[in-house]
Amino acid sequence: MNTIVPTKTFFRPWLSALAVCAGLVLLPVAANAASPMATSAKVDPSVLQAAAAAPDGKASVLVKLNDQADLSAASKISDWNARGWAVYNALHGAAERAQPEVMARIELARGQGKAAEIKSFWIVNVISLRADRETILELASDSKVAAILPPLKLERPNPKVEAPSAVPQAIEWGITKIRAPDVWTTYGVNGGGVVLANVDTGVQYNHPALVNQYRGNLGGGVFNHNYNWYDPTGATTVPTDDNGHGSHTMGTEVGSDGGANQIGVAPGAKWIAAYGCCPSNDALLEAQQFMLAPTDLLGNNPNPALRPQVVNQSWGGPGGSEIFDAVIASFRASGIFPSFSAGNNGAATAITGCGRLGSPGDNPSAFSVGATDINDLIASFSSRGPNPITGKTGPEVSAPGVTVRSSTPGNAYANLSGTSMASPHVAGAVALLISVEPQLKGQIDQIEEILRKTAVPLTSTQACGGVAGSQIPNNVFGWGRMDIKAAADVIYHAGTIQGTVTLGGTPTAGVTVSFSMLGKTLTTTTDASGAYKVLAGAGSWAMTAAYNGQSASALGVPVTQNNTTTQNFAMPAATSYAVTGTVTQAVTGEAIRALVMVANQDTLPPVWSVVGTGAYNITLPTGTWTLVASHPGYQSVSQVVSAGGTFNLQMTPVQNYTCLDNTDVGGPVYNWTDITDGTAFPLDDDASSANQTLPGTFNYFGTPSTTVRINSNGFLYFGTTTFNTAHMYLPFEGQPNNDVMALGEDMNPALGTQGTIYAKTIGTKFIVQYHQVQHWASGFPETFQIILDTATSQITYLYNTLNNPEFTTAGVENSTGSVGQIYSFRNSANLVAGRAVQFSPASGNLVNWGCDHALLLTAADIQDPVPSGSTITYKLRWNLAGFGGSPQAVLTAILPVGTTFVSASGGITPSGGALTWNLGDQRPKARGEAWFTVTAGNGPLATTSATITDAAGETRSATQSTTIIPDLIFANGFN
Repeated sequence: MNTIVPTKTFFRPWLSALAVCAGLVLLPVAANAASPMATSAKVDPSVLQAAAAAPDGKASVLVKLNDQADLSAASKISDWNARGWAVYNALHGAAERAQPEVMARIELARGQGKAAEIKSFWIVNVISLRADRETILELASDSKVAAILPPLKLERPNPKVEAPSAVPQAIEWGITKIRAPDVWTTYGVNGGGVVLANVDTGVQYNHPALVNQYRGNLGGGVFNHNYNWYDPTGATTVPTDDNGHGSHTMGTEVGSDGGANQIGVAPGAKWIAAYGCCPSNDALLEAQQFMLAPTDLLGNNPNPALRPQVVNQSWGGPGGSEIFDAVIASFRASGIFPSFSAGNNGAATAITGCGRLGSPGDNPSAFSVGATDINDLIASFSSRGPNPITGKTGPEVSAPGVTVRSSTPGNAYANLSGTSMASPHVAGAVALLISVEPQLKGQIDQIEEILRKTAVPLTSTQACGGVAGSQIPNNVFGWGRMDIKAAADVIYHAGTIQGTVTLGGTPTAGVTVSFSMLGKTLTTTTDASGAYKVLAGAGSWAMTAAYNGQSASALGVPVTQNNTTTQNFAMPAATSYAVTGTVTQAVTGEAIRALVMVANQDTLPPVWSVVGTGAYNITLPTGTWTLVASHPGYQSVSQVVSAGGTFNLQMTPVQNYTCLDNTDVGGPVYNWTDITDGTAFPLDDDASSANQTLPGTFNYFGTPSTTVRINSNGFLYFGTTTFNTAHMYLPFEGQPNNDVMALGEDMNPALGTQGTIYAKTIGTKFIVQYHQVQHWASGFPETFQIILDTATSQITYLYNTLNNPEFTTAGVENSTGSVGQIYSFRNSANLVAGRAVQFSPASGNLVNWGCDHALLLTAADIQDPVPSGSTITYKLRWNLAGFGGSPQAVLTAILPVGTTFVSASGGITPSGGALTWNLGDQRPKARGEAWFTVTAGNGPLATTSATITDAAGETRSATQSTTIIPDLIFANGFN
């Protein structure tokens, strides 16, 4: 059996810096010029090294800019063409605002022979070029430049034929399994009027099963490839597949030769394609841009109105990386459905197979698809959840992905297996759904909801993420195997249901509105005004509105085609009850400072029990709830409550670690001893050493070990299981486990050519030094140490030089990923050279909450520059990257000097020039947004600073400056 393994291609440091993830990347301060230190910090050291080594003194670089587009309003635009143009204009506008000044510098350098091969992008606001050292440093001094990064070598998929091509079935089994033919016959549609696409290795456009569906086929043997095909390399002007992967996935989307080869889900749909996998960094970005705004063959004259409704992307890499989410979010904003493969790293055992969804399929903006076989069994390779980013179950759904027969170059057909084969089943199914009900075009959230809730429920004996395989959804199949006929049934002849939900007479946001028919239940939630609006198939619907234990129902809500039914719900004011008690250790009765929260209820804030007594007091809406008490030094406990009263909770200690750094009282001392005279380990990419003997017994999470392995990706690990890649979250059941992670990322020593790992024993200490080890594929060399002290079983991380810690992880976790501590996630701890972090074995109350440096904050302006007298809106996005929650979080923002306050979210007003939002107690992984608007003065800059703090002592800050241009100058070409 051949499994198409997702490549590592697209998840490397330059994309990490390019794709801005809301709430994750601190935007640099705009200023007239950067300081020398700031300038050097912007430039990846490998860029300057490459320039010095090049015969012409030039290096290829990617110049990433600060300004990013706000796409939040686009989804509210109903007109397809207008919506596409709105997204394109916003993205392109951000580039146009930021790039002219930088391009002027570049053009000046070009004229002096110092720069060449210049290309700009708008999907992530970046410019690529070749430049000399002087030009690179000059560009870094520009306040609009965020970073100067090296391009990276990309890999490409290598599909293999699983077996000799089989005799075709009347209709291929996967198409029948998801009941696509039933949609064709019952509703008389097969995808007509819908355009699908893929970003892949290309497509053979004249393949017998694909040629008639190609949008560029004008008939009579005449083809127009403009706006229908794009090869960023310029190698081909006709759709061509040099690998086979892209033709195979496209065949599953739309393929049919009108005869014996019925291989596609939506054979009546049209297709377009872009060659994006994987000749270069530039090619990938250009392919994505083409999907948002198709162009002619030369890449000119973009027209977003010609974008597809669905794009399948069957590629990916290790999970837990959100770095591509901004690009996917732009697809959603423009109404393009983003179907992604879940990844091929699964296994049937909980220890090795769970938590292995690939990225970008696990990104919040993506719809990920697992793979099933002809008997509705999960494919052994199909990646399982939970989702490392959201913590929720994944994949979303599953679809046929084992021994899938589809088109390949040379007018041939082949059987392939992989989630790469499952995802295009979903893409084709979405085309059928839009064909059944054209009003669904662009309604991404509702399409996803329909696909999830109409899937055939499938269960497993495998439990992942604490979710039994018998539950729906689960982390093996998601919501189940897709059933497109059931999906079509609930949307056929659709009308609209809309209304407002009030609680005690007040319109209320976040209310779950359910509507059921034909045994299927779909849901939506009310917006900030308490309103909801959904499409629903013609018929009689049973509806319920539910919020924090209260509900109101309406039976027999009628829906007729193209008409609107209004169904309001009025619930009485919420009643509540108080639950009190103490949280103590089960044996000793010692009080515990625990986090107490309601399971699976994001709208109900948590509380912390009191230091010294363990007392807690939480007010709950009337209803039945499950309380969960957690602490990193104890096993979590739960308690079901349905009425007020006293519920004392007892917790059992578990082995974990307390951690302090050298900024904490009583923390470790930074004491660097170079060990490059030790044993060298010239490891390759994603490689591990053999077991190394320790100077004594090291007890890790209470388990003794006398050996340890060194991994190239910034971590050590114990035990017999071999791990290859790092993971972005700790603790997490996804691999690796039993690891000591100092700088977990995709590092690449490249057999000693890009840094070397050394090990040395000094007394009772086993020291491993990552010396100038670069990130994959190259660049950003890092030097740090991991020290294991067998006398104390303490772990110490020392950071000597740091160049790109932005997407790395530091922490510890046990052999199952169920217990551990995360010190830094995506640089939430603000790692710097000279930092020392120490983990000491502990249990119970000796394990500290403060290890989790979780708060993250960004500040961004919506437009820059702006004319004087106009309004400026700043958005502040915050999230909790870790698992500890945040007690009594407070967000503040300082109004820019010389501006006039207009309004702010939550209706708050400034006091002493500052805005303050009291966010209260926050659950783990919570995230949110605040905004405020001011009127610009005369400038030249308006600068705001924002800070988020909590009662645990965590503080993060962000700043953003906006350039203010006089009205006359602005009107004459600065916009």
